Amino acid sequence: MATFREFLRYKELSAKDKTFSPRMKEIMHIMRQHHVAQGMTPQKAVAVLEALGPTYVKIGQLASNRSDILPKDYCEALEKLHDNVSPMGFDEVLACIDKSYGHSYREVFAEIDPVPLGAASIAQVHKAKLLDGTVVAVKVRRPGVVEQMADDVAMMKRLLALGDFATTAHKDIILNLGGFVDELERTTADEVDFTIELNNLLRFRKELKTQPGVTCPVPYPQFSTDAVLVEEYVTGTEISDVAALKQQGVDVKALSKQLIQSYVTQVLDNGFFHADPHSGNLIVRGKQLVWIDLGMVGTLSGSERMLVNRMFRSVAFNNAYELMEAVLGLCSANGPVDEGLLLAKMDHLLAEYGQADMANINIGEAFQEVIEVLRRQSLIMSPSVTMLARGFVTLEGLLTEIAPDTSVIDVVSQHVMKQLFDPRYVGEKATTFMYNSAEAVGSAARLPTQLSHALAMLTRGQVSVKGNLTVPEDALATVYVAAGRLSLAVMAAGLFLGSAILCTTDMAPKLLGVPFLGVLGFVGAFVLSLYVLWKTLRTRHRYVNGQSLE
Repeated sequence: MATFREFLRYKELSAKDKTFSPRMKEIMHIMRQHHVAQGMTPQKAVAVLEALGPTYVKIGQLASNRSDILPKDYCEALEKLHDNVSPMGFDEVLACIDKSYGHSYREVFAEIDPVPLGAASIAQVHKAKLLDGTVVAVKVRRPGVVEQMADDVAMMKRLLALGDFATTAHKDIILNLGGFVDELERTTADEVDFTIELNNLLRFRKELKTQPGVTCPVPYPQFSTDAVLVEEYVTGTEISDVAALKQQGVDVKALSKQLIQSYVTQVLDNGFFHADPHSGNLIVRGKQLVWIDLGMVGTLSGSERMLVNRMFRSVAFNNAYELMEAVLGLCSANGPVDEGLLLAKMDHLLAEYGQADMANINIGEAFQEVIEVLRRQSLIMSPSVTMLARGFVTLEGLLTEIAPDTSVIDVVSQHVMKQLFDPRYVGEKATTFMYNSAEAVGSAARLPTQLSHALAMLTRGQVSVKGNLTVPEDALATVYVAAGRLSLAVMAAGLFLGSAILCTTDMAPKLLGVPFLGVLGFVGAFVLSLYVLWKTLRTRHRYVNGQSLE
């Protein structure tokens, strides 16, 4: 069976010979009906997407996560979109399963409940029983949905090429629509291919093993295809049903903290998180918290995860410059950036939240405020980070229902502080320090040669310097003192690194099993470090008391 991208490629090639397909004409008609050319509002955007059908409803739901591209009022309006679609007939469901398997469904299932558990624009879910009696949930993709969504994405690309349907006030949205449609293409390709969700389940279940009392449904790869997904049928109580949970003896406050800790671990430790943590996707089964529906997940690359960790640490330590550096690393510029203004905005946000009670800080709203500041600075965050922001907003909305006095930022701060003493984090910092020290030693070693070359070029007339610079004697003295201390510090670092390397060899003689020369190097590095520290403190004392630096 052809994939979504193969169908999309076919549609794009076909569009070169046909200016308007029937679907294009239908889209144009709906846009004229809603007077799109006269301007767009959030309410009109919702009406247009609903009129265009279930595929565009799904696109609107995905678009609600892109608060870095769309204004906040658009995102809030698009969040209200729902898949109001009629379920497929049971015979059609069975036909889809048979076609996907290439044989009768009876070779896999003993029975399938004809009444669906849920129906959406892409698929619907039925309860079933395997031949061995195991109760499972079967997710079946609607027939023709791959072709339809490929057609719709191709039409969106075609519309962007044909013209601009926005007023001047919305030019900032239109400028980013090309990249936005590309992102929708990638996301849609994942949505319609159930092998992606199957792999999400396998990975998610593996990573949740480190979290006691937290799990997700058991997937059945042997019975799953790109159009049929078979997984464990989960029974239990929806997490938002507080009355039922209390009746079962569940500590709701402890459960809410377990939920936050699970989400923070997914984000900061694993870089792989559930992107839609609403109440319908969280089931309490006995003493277990079960995450379901892994169709939409977020993935942070190694560098993105480090930057998100750095961002949270900067908030915990109230460091505006560190926050700005982390945020810039997570963004791509779509125009000129005023870093001075950006730093001032970050400092203002930290000051505002620093004065608030920790329990009253809404991390989702804070995330959204940062994204809004970035959008005004022509900065676009990566889709995974905006998805993370939306996930925190959804999670905090859920916590408001079940445990209003539980603070997400409190758990995040504790997790960040705990990370500082984690052996993996300490090891990473030590490696970074060693690398930077080695670079500093290398740079210091190259400095005399570079100076020699520069002076040779100067004497040959290849470099000329003009100017009249007068430097006060006290400033020169300060420079000499600083240069001397820096040289000693570099020498100490070099001795330390050289000794560490020597200690890995079998060089004789040895002292207590360690090469004697390496021991001397460590002692020398230690003495030099103490000397530099003492001289620095002494110089500071002299400076404070108005005395000469030397």
